[in-house]
Amino acid sequence: MITFSSDTGNIRRADLEVTAKMAEDYFGTDTDLEQMPTTKEVRDWVAENIPEYLNIIRDDQTIIGYAFMLYCSLKLMNDFLAKKINEREMFEGIKKLREYKNPKVIYLCATFVKEQYRGQGLSTTAYVKMIEKIIKEGKIKPILFDWAFTPEGANIGKKIAEKTHLVLKRRD
Repeated sequence: MITFSSDTGNIRRADLEVTAKMAEDYFGTDTDLEQMPTTKEVRDWVAENIPEYLNIIRDDQTIIGYAFMLYCSLKLMNDFLAKKINEREMFEGIKKLREYKNPKVIYLCATFVKEQYRGQGLSTTAYVKMIEKIIKEGKIKPILFDWAFTPEGANIGKKIAEKTHLVLKRRD
């Protein structure tokens, strides 16, 4: 049975290691200095500050994917979209912000689903569940933005914007 940590509340530190390994293997985050790192320090920061911004997808007890996003500021978003800063630099700026409870901007940072589970809408569902949970009590409708690595990633961003009725901006 497919479950989402946004529904179950089930995220352990070991789960962060599994999702970081998925990101390293798929996106090359361990070797690309422009991307947000997936180090222990970053995983600890996520666990301590924004666990609700990570949604782990499981099939029974096995992690089969995840969706991860970050709150952001308009300035950081605009600098990133204009390619004045890279993702790693944006993340360093985000860590200094305290807007995660009622964000004006949300960065759709990364999603990965194991190949045999793709095409079922799991990434889109994971993001939508997180976004709806985070913004349900807020008065602000945040702007979404992304940096799609693949055509599938570009489609996911569009679907999320449609389902949440939020504006999506994109880095080319």
